Amino acid sequence: MNRSPLLDSLRILAIALVLIAHIGQLLGHASGDFFGLKNFYFVSLGGLGVSLFLVLSGALAGLGNASRRNGYPHYLLKKVMRIYPLYWLSVPLAMLGYALGAGLLAGDVPEMFPNGFATDLLGSLSGFYAWIGLWGGPYNPPSWYISLIMSLYVLAPAMLWFMKRWPHRTLGALLAISLAARYYVGQWGLPFMVPSLFEQVEGWLYRQYGFMPGRPGDWFPPCRLFEFGLGIYLAQNLPQALWSGSRLPFGNATRLLADLSFPLFLIHYPFLFLVPSLMAQGLSEWLAIAVYLALILVAAFQINTLEQRIRSGPLFSRRQPQSFRAPEARR
Repeated sequence: MNRSPLLDSLRILAIALVLIAHIGQLLGHASGDFFGLKNFYFVSLGGLGVSLFLVLSGALAGLGNASRRNGYPHYLLKKVMRIYPLYWLSVPLAMLGYALGAGLLAGDVPEMFPNGFATDLLGSLSGFYAWIGLWGGPYNPPSWYISLIMSLYVLAPAMLWFMKRWPHRTLGALLAISLAARYYVGQWGLPFMVPSLFEQVEGWLYRQYGFMPGRPGDWFPPCRLFEFGLGIYLAQNLPQALWSGSRLPFGNATRLLADLSFPLFLIHYPFLFLVPSLMAQGLSEWLAIAVYLALILVAAFQINTLEQRIRSGPLFSRRQPQSFRAPEARR
């Protein structure tokens, strides 16, 4: 499919919500507050942004339906190569932000592998920290999204198959699964992680605030099936003209910001420490935020450009057809 102005605009909205929430939490503003049902769907504006990202990812899966054309193995490889090169490029930046924010700027050398070298190496490379109870790991907490979106992409072809045949029933079933999963993990945690007595006490304390330890409601795939499935449902049931739509004003800028939404999501959190650091140097709050946003935009643009160069290199051009190398969001 061609680029969708609607999808581009919603991707910008999603990353804006994430940034507003995390900056608000950093500075103690109401924009970072959590709301909703505790231990069920208790989120900030950033949580709404993630839900929107999931719906948009499902919509792209529904509009593209690549697994039907090229086969399941090719589809999975495409998703891996779409997500992981950019994610891997973000990992060194996340580690740099972690080191600087953890004390390197003040002359202290932080522990770079607080969970052990092997755990942090494998967790960082795979993005599956959450599955061993470490949420997003020490360097970039929002990286739990990598394990979630890859898990949902694995399930997407089956969801597409059911959606084509029984769209309303399938969406209802996904809603029921997500509601049941959210209730279960909100009350008892994950069944395959047996807590110690200390962890049970910790879990009780966390639930008073609104989360289980490790926040499984964020990353455990059954909890998020409905959001992803809703995107597939909308892609298959809304008029095609709605997705293509008319051109938006500032079209080039809109497309660029949409392309940078995922890189921004990957690198924004480790560098949040820059805002209070700049304020400590005498900058006003708004100016410190503006400088921070400018810096992460430049960094996101650089790693996005580098990823595109990698895609146009011999590894991709020799082994994959042109349609495979095109960034998914542009199709």
